Amino acid sequence: MSSIRARLGLGVFDFCQVEALAEACLRPRAAAISVVQSWCSAGFDLEDVYLDGLVPAARLLGEWWCSDRIDFAEVTIGINCLQQVLYEFSPQFLSQADRKSNGLRAIFFSTPKSQHSFGTVMLTEFFRRSGWEASNLSIESDAVVLEELARHWIDIAGFSICSDRGVDALRQLIVDARQASLNPKVQFMIGGPMVELDPDLLATLGADLMGGDARESQRLAYQQVKSIYPAN
Repeated sequence: MSSIRARLGLGVFDFCQVEALAEACLRPRAAAISVVQSWCSAGFDLEDVYLDGLVPAARLLGEWWCSDRIDFAEVTIGINCLQQVLYEFSPQFLSQADRKSNGLRAIFFSTPKSQHSFGTVMLTEFFRRSGWEASNLSIESDAVVLEELARHWIDIAGFSICSDRGVDALRQLIVDARQASLNPKVQFMIGGPMVELDPDLLATLGADLMGGDARESQRLAYQQVKSIYPAN
């Protein structure tokens, strides 16, 4: 049990609570929403619910898939359910934020062939809560990334990396995106499962910073941008 605790990154919730949420995600969405609502009613902060509840539940679903407890369709259903929970609680989550804009803009991309965008959706929520104008997109082609950065002033562009496929292509995409960017000092952030497994990807890809959890990623991104524009 200690090894799975480490892999799941358990925090304020114990394994049984995370397991209950993961199991609820394989049933109709209302079951998962009910679990999260019960945690909120018990006094848990929604930020902790996201980071210490939803994130470990997503990891546990991945563990179950790797051990053949559930199949690919079920893990996809479960992760998509967690994403729907984020959407459900978004108004409540954002209502707890300081509504003052910090004047910064971020965009997060899910890499090609990624089966879900749960991580980038959660990142977007945390950045918005901290005053950023933030959005997320799936990369259907390199042109999508280049067009977004050429058309809009972006301070942080993030990539969620779920596998080692396409690392060379992503390295070249970051090079091309720097050249195309309307903001010549745009900063590139990487995160996701592969970054946790291979911290050297930061240098390999030529990115500027490596994110941690959603809360830490927002803090690091803000510090990075402010170090470039200290007068802002």
